[in-house]
Amino acid sequence: MKVMVLGLDGATWDILEPLAAEGLLPNLERLRKAGASGELRSVFPPLSPVAWTGVMTGKNSGKHGVFEFLEHDHNPLSGRVNSSRAIRSDLVWEIAARHGKKTIAGGVPMSYPPRPATGFPGFYLGDFLSPEGAADFTSDPALFAELERAVGPYRAWSTSIHDGRNEAAVLEDLTAFLDQHLKTIEFLMGRCDWDLLMFDLMATDRFGHELWHAWDLAHAAAKGREDEFKALRPKLLAFWQTLDRGIGEVVSRAPAETAFLFMSDHGFGPIEHYVNFNVWLLEQGFIQLQDSFYVKQKHWFYRRGVTPQWIYGLMSRWGLAGHRVSRFRGKQESKLDRLGEKLFLSREHIDWSRTRAYAQGNFGQIFLNLKGRQPNGCVEPADARALLDEIKAGLLQIPHPETGEPLVEHVYERDELYHGPYADKAPDLTVVLKDWTYRTIGLHDFTTHKLISPAFGPTGDHRMEGVLVASGAGIQPETAPAAGANLLDVAPTVLHLLGVPVPADMDGRVLSELLTPEFAATADARAEADPDASAQPVASGANYSSQDDAAIQDRLADLGYL
Repeated sequence: MKVMVLGLDGATWDILEPLAAEGLLPNLERLRKAGASGELRSVFPPLSPVAWTGVMTGKNSGKHGVFEFLEHDHNPLSGRVNSSRAIRSDLVWEIAARHGKKTIAGGVPMSYPPRPATGFPGFYLGDFLSPEGAADFTSDPALFAELERAVGPYRAWSTSIHDGRNEAAVLEDLTAFLDQHLKTIEFLMGRCDWDLLMFDLMATDRFGHELWHAWDLAHAAAKGREDEFKALRPKLLAFWQTLDRGIGEVVSRAPAETAFLFMSDHGFGPIEHYVNFNVWLLEQGFIQLQDSFYVKQKHWFYRRGVTPQWIYGLMSRWGLAGHRVSRFRGKQESKLDRLGEKLFLSREHIDWSRTRAYAQGNFGQIFLNLKGRQPNGCVEPADARALLDEIKAGLLQIPHPETGEPLVEHVYERDELYHGPYADKAPDLTVVLKDWTYRTIGLHDFTTHKLISPAFGPTGDHRMEGVLVASGAGIQPETAPAAGANLLDVAPTVLHLLGVPVPADMDGRVLSELLTPEFAATADARAEADPDASAQPVASGANYSSQDDAAIQDRLADLGYL
């Protein structure tokens, strides 16, 4: 019995279902009819490092310790890129390895570096959080060289962006990127000995971020360019047909006794506005600025709209926007960059001794500036409850600019989302909007000067509703995942199909409703603590050199995540 898990990163039924109905995805549709399909919920926040760590561990962030791309350790002025060494839990292939199972893993976010001290149990390829040219990017350099002779120079990421009317070039790049990864899977599955194969296709995620407006002509960014994007439509369709053909090839080459799980770590949808909670926190007095002429001067420019968004807009119109916000993270490639760097209001100008709360993260995460926790905390722990209530009440009063109804759907407190020994690393509050075309950002570098502003850069972003197609050995035809099935269910389901006991501390469950009766009968069994489990060493500091960390943060900014 073998199990193959292919991440169709960011895939959504909003795209796949209409295409399948038109007969454009025959291989995927055949797998759906022969097996199971439905919605697979993401975890919150639906970001790659959190989502894929959930897939690899079957646990919530409170148990594995990863909450975002960066780990700040409650220090608003620091931040290091998370890696596999930040994960305080065994990964699914490490558990399987203790039972003699070998794994091919490629492109799985948060898997770099391969963690076992004795070598990866199978074959490993790094992901888009790997340093460029890293010596440990692969577990077998000789086999990697053989792979590159077959598929060409291997690309672990693509940072091509549509800005400056670059959609056609982005589409060409992403189609080639997708095709190479599909051919990589074909090569590895025929070349390596494996029981579990897990590979994430990043190109489908980049398609959603960069080309949603070209796909969805109702998007605000498509206005006035409808004819241009209609002409591009055949190539947009060809991207998804490339995916379907690749899936067909992979399935046809797999051994007969293989269970296939094609899943996305989150869905996708349009974004048209940004909501910057640090602007709101500054306006409401929760953030205080330093009292100096220098900072007052920056604040004066900020209030008049001199922000990264404004200067980036100028550069985009003038054809200078080769990068996004990362241009303002030290690259300083032009006089305009350097001018902006001197004028921008940033976190460096906050008076942390008087600041009570700040936002930090991609999905509305807000932290109190607590004494004894943050380096310059000023909020007494005894005052935290009243402050949380005050902030929550204010957030729930923010009106939707078009309807006047509340923009915020819910403000979660830490314990509502996370549990486990690392839950204390989580944000104090997490804000969820009703309208997801409004995208929350929590950059205390004040990217914009308005609470709500038009989005720039990516035109699509993550949603909670992902996809799942399961087929092959052990899968019961004509079934669907139950309501509430989510990413944490992948690891226990994979282990169960491999015949490996599911650890008792996993939060996810075996998706028994998708399995044949013989597999479903024992789906609820859990293993006791494994005395042979070797605890993975967790680096207390950064896994990357300072230079690599900075380069990866720039890459994440170009991808739209910082």
